[in-house]
Amino acid sequence: MGEQIKKSKRGKVTGAIVAVIVLVVLFTWKPPNRDVPDALIGEWRTTDAMYADRTLEINPVSISFTTGEGTVSTGTIEKIQKVQDGARTLYTFEYNVDGTRNVVSFYLEPGKPKGSVIRFKNQQKTVWTKDENS
Repeated sequence: MGEQIKKSKRGKVTGAIVAVIVLVVLFTWKPPNRDVPDALIGEWRTTDAMYADRTLEINPVSISFTTGEGTVSTGTIEKIQKVQDGARTLYTFEYNVDGTRNVVSFYLEPGKPKGSVIRFKNQQKTVWTKDENS
């Protein structure tokens, strides 16, 4: 009979520990941010001749790159990180293309007279503007 009491106490202690772990996870875990700001949604182009046949398109669930000659690469957005950098904001998108994780970072600079612009973190001299029809 003493053995059953020990097993019962052990079961209660184990159950309590599991319950605490579940509560901690529920209150501390946050799903990844996938909310695409409205300011980014649309089709982006540049006047830079090197990228004349390229576009960047962002919608609430995916990001697409037209890379010339009609080639399009589309990925599902998995996570977005946002870091304020003075007047501009650095966005880092983690996205999945056919099972491969990809990352792209760019700055969104607030509305100039003709609207906001994007500058890729690794190509800050090239300015991308949103197509007014998108």
